[in-house]
Order: sequence, then structure tokens, then C-alpha cells
Amino acid sequence: DDLKEDGYELIIHEFTDYQAPNNLLFNKELDANMIQHDYFLQSFNKANNSDLVTVQPIYHATFALYSKDYTTIDEIPNGASITLPDDSTNLSRALYLLGQAGLLTFKDNKTVGLTLEDIESNPKNLQLDDQVPLTSLAQRYTETGLAIMYPTYAKSLELVGDEQRLFVEKQDQVTEGYAISLVARNDNKDSEKIKVLIKHITSVKVRQFLIYEYSWASSPAF
Repeated sequence: DDLKEDGYELIIHEFTDYQAPNNLLFNKELDANMIQHDYFLQSFNKANNSDLVTVQPIYHATFALYSKDYTTIDEIPNGASITLPDDSTNLSRALYLLGQAGLLTFKDNKTVGLTLEDIESNPKNLQLDDQVPLTSLAQRYTETGLAIMYPTYAKSLELVGDEQRLFVEKQDQVTEGYAISLVARNDNKDSEKIKVLIKHITSVKVRQFLIYEYSWASSPAF
């Protein structure tokens, strides 16, 4: 309704995967999307020779290590297996989170584009080969009891807020790039409709919604 006051009607499409919204945006079937962080977008652009651009960070998803059996990092036993996302950008984010938790260190102090080969030290000899798609993390967590995932997937297990969160990602210069963002194309990023959308999506109303209604899953990035 707020956009209608500026002469635009917002039509929302929902997707269950992360490729279709970018493909449709690239093919000019969508004007924008809000499904990803900048690191994922960079990976998509490189793989598809596309020109999608981040135009406005919106919120930080509460990325976390969940555990059914432990309440502190120190309780994680040697040799424990942790389920991780299998796509390259979220795998890197998960590994960085384990570094923040003091469980891993990385060669040359690397912070992005991390792979298992970049691990320099792993004092607890954590097993990190159990990697599944983002959409399968919640189901896999019911089997393994130790996984890194987003709150939207944890919610499918009726886990809301800090329930079973063992360690939550800390905000720093690296994790700022993981803010879920509004994305457009290079040819429409400066268009009037995108400017109007940014104005409303970064309004006080939206910020208050994120703080008071969605705090279990996110924090504002604007």
C-alpha cells in the first residue's frame, strides 16, 4: 500500500530455490529480488556471466551453530561431526563461524572463499565432510544433532530464538557482506521504481518490524 502512494504496485513472487529468482531477474522477468547476500551474488554472476548488483542491504540473518546435546562450545567432543551447507558461499560462511567460535583457524588468515583445504588448525579434529543443501539442513540436523543453519530452516523444527543455538555468528567486516540484500540489474539499478522500492524497504516501519517482529531471525542492515 505504501508503494501505491508513489504510483507503483508491488507484486511478490515466492521461490523455493536460489537460482530461479536470479535467472528471472537477469532475463528481465523480474525487476528485483531479495533472496541472497553479496557473496552468493558474486558467485552467481561469475558462474553465469551476469550483471546483477546489490542495491541495498536489508537484514542480517542470524546464522548459527545449533546443537541438540551441548550447551557450550567446550562440550563439543573431539571428533564430532558438524553438518554444513554444501554450496561454496555458505560453506565458507559456516567455516568462518567456526573460526569465530575458536574451533578452527585458517591459512594466511583467509576470511572469505573458505574451503576445507584452507583450515590450518582443527584442535578438536571436527569432522566437516557432512555437507548438504541449505534446504536439507533442518532434516539432517534431526539426525546428527549438530549443524550450522539459518533460522528460517530451524523454524521448521519449531526452534525459534536462541533455542538450541550453541554459537551465533558475530557481526564484523566480513559478515557484513552476508546481509540479505535487494538486488537489481546494472541496467535498472538507478531507475525510479528501484529508488522508490529502496525508500520503502528501508523505512522506519520496516526497521521496526525487523526489530520487534522478526528479531528471532534477523537484525536490520540499514
